[in-house]
Amino acid sequence: MARIVFLGVGGWISEPLLGQTSFIVASSSGEWIVVEAGEGVYASMRRCGYDLNSLFRGVVITHRHGDHLLGLPTILQIARHRGFEKIPVISIDDVGEAIEKLLEATGSTNAAGTLDFTTARYGSRIPIGRSFEVEFTEAVHPVPAASIKISVDGLCIVYSGDTAYNPRLADFAKGCRVLIHEAAGYYKDAYRYGHSSYTDAIEIATAAGVDILILIHFYMQPQPISISDIKSRMRIFTPQPLTSLEL
Repeated sequence: MARIVFLGVGGWISEPLLGQTSFIVASSSGEWIVVEAGEGVYASMRRCGYDLNSLFRGVVITHRHGDHLLGLPTILQIARHRGFEKIPVISIDDVGEAIEKLLEATGSTNAAGTLDFTTARYGSRIPIGRSFEVEFTEAVHPVPAASIKISVDGLCIVYSGDTAYNPRLADFAKGCRVLIHEAAGYYKDAYRYGHSSYTDAIEIATAAGVDILILIHFYMQPQPISISDIKSRMRIFTPQPLTSLEL
């Protein structure tokens, strides 16, 4: 049975107790990956009972904004200290370039040799370990960004990453059980900032026909969901940090 563990559910300027959006996907075999690596991600991993070990298979990052990236040097430094040869990191080209600059800026070039970066192109499918395959598609954001589809244990989980309303995401998520969608904006013009509203997320999930919609990347605090906004039988989950969902 696959599991999603929510390390943080906020954005860069959210209420600090929400943390910054990041989650673990764990397979029934015990392999696991981290999606997004904002500030404090390693500490949140430890609080949830996860640490770097032989079943850790890598980090997937959707774009180069700091709330998705700034925790990566800590992971690489810990890995280097413990004698790990490589930590796989998978993302688009733009993120690879940003990581190089980040390691330089944080004085972490000593850990650069621990980084095993794989460039993902839109439309590509990349296997990770024995349990996972991750597919990338283009998101709608002010910087180059991806939405991803994670295949694990015979099911698929789609994560929007940061994106404005994107009808193509509904087609990308069709046939998947779960859609994790950002809900950073509570208002109709959230798209002006490259983000989505609750209504946007619900419309995409309804069009995709998913069973479960998970709202994440809250601007300040999760807001009440109007029953009138829900147009299908799907379940809607608004997680808190350090909580999990078994699929």
